[in-house]
Amino acid sequence: MTSTVNAPLEVSYIITIIVNGIACPLTLLLNVLVIKAVKTRPRLRTNSNILLACLAVTDALTGLFCQPSYILWRVFLLFRLSGSQTVMTFYLTSTTVLLMASHLHLMLVTFERLAAIKFTMHYQSFITNDNLKMAVSAIWSSAFMCGVFTVLKMNLLLQFIGSLITSSCIFFVALTYVILYHEIRRHQRKIKAQQLPQEEVERFIKESKALKTTLFIVGAVVGYLLPLGFCLVNTVTRLFNTCPINIPLMQTFAMLNSLVNPLIYCWRQKEMRNVMFKIRTQVVHPAG
Repeated sequence: MTSTVNAPLEVSYIITIIVNGIACPLTLLLNVLVIKAVKTRPRLRTNSNILLACLAVTDALTGLFCQPSYILWRVFLLFRLSGSQTVMTFYLTSTTVLLMASHLHLMLVTFERLAAIKFTMHYQSFITNDNLKMAVSAIWSSAFMCGVFTVLKMNLLLQFIGSLITSSCIFFVALTYVILYHEIRRHQRKIKAQQLPQEEVERFIKESKALKTTLFIVGAVVGYLLPLGFCLVNTVTRLFNTCPINIPLMQTFAMLNSLVNPLIYCWRQKEMRNVMFKIRTQVVHPAG
């Protein structure tokens, strides 16, 4: 194959190396700041924010492992260096683990919002620190198992489990938000009719704001993983002989979601933004 044929692919390699090189340190830094903010500020340590911080762990690891290994892999291919297969295996393994962990964390984040708004009476007894720790541990165990399947090249089993987790995530999240939409409308009608006490109204407003944050997160994940999902569907259905989307750009687009998530946290939560960037409100006292 001549260099002329390879030229467009090489250009996409160079573009993705530059983009990931810029995004990589920002992804790691911003997600670490999110984790630190939730850990150090008691007012931010709500169940919803704790789960978002757990999701930030997967995003930080993307900046620590996936993006650097992707850059190294593409550099090896660009300069035709030996050892590219080893780097590719590390990249694919780490990406598989973190992708599965992200999907499962999204389900957990969504379930917590469902319990907070739909099953208010049972929320405190069911959504406890111990239960959250067990759920997060189960998520990482499942994700690492998928990584082992990747290393062992058990592709059929990995495709089955990956398809099951992804489809379950899509179905569960979609169904949950339909239920929550109707629940929120019901509460809004009660508020307009003044059928709820003020304390209940304040709690509902707080929970709804957290729900909107998770909705933006889910929307961002869906948007950034849509090209990857299309190529996976194409692989199964054989709709096209090859994926019509540029693979390096598609992989980069998927990883950029890990940079967007902490920006959404900052946008939606003023206190988290202030803690992350150490913004202090200056009180000006008039001269006596």
